[in-house]
Amino acid sequence: MVETFEHLNSKQVYIELEKASKAWSEAQKNLIILDEGRKGVLSQCVIKHKKLVKTMSEAEHEARNDKEYKQAVENYAKAEMELIKARYHYNNLDRYASLKQSELRRDLSLMAKQEG
Repeated sequence: MVETFEHLNSKQVYIELEKASKAWSEAQKNLIILDEGRKGVLSQCVIKHKKLVKTMSEAEHEARNDKEYKQAVENYAKAEMELIKARYHYNNLDRYASLKQSELRRDLSLMAKQEG
């Protein structure tokens, strides 16, 4: 999805930046929670599989192939993707605001030269 911000004034850009920063922080929070959950699921799976195999490395290998752990990894990957989207959305808005500010300065400078 391509989003354009040309229709926004400075106050609206600020509001959009605020929304984007909140989305970014929420995505970061979700990623941290899912990372801790993923680690917990791995531990549970290792314990479950330790009963069925001889060595700890075999238990860890089996745990990493466990359906429950794979689902936790999938959820973590989706959260990572959302974090990246939120970060780039914020950065794009910030760059747009900076570009508009530069354009405004340039236009004011040109107007001053034409008047003077």
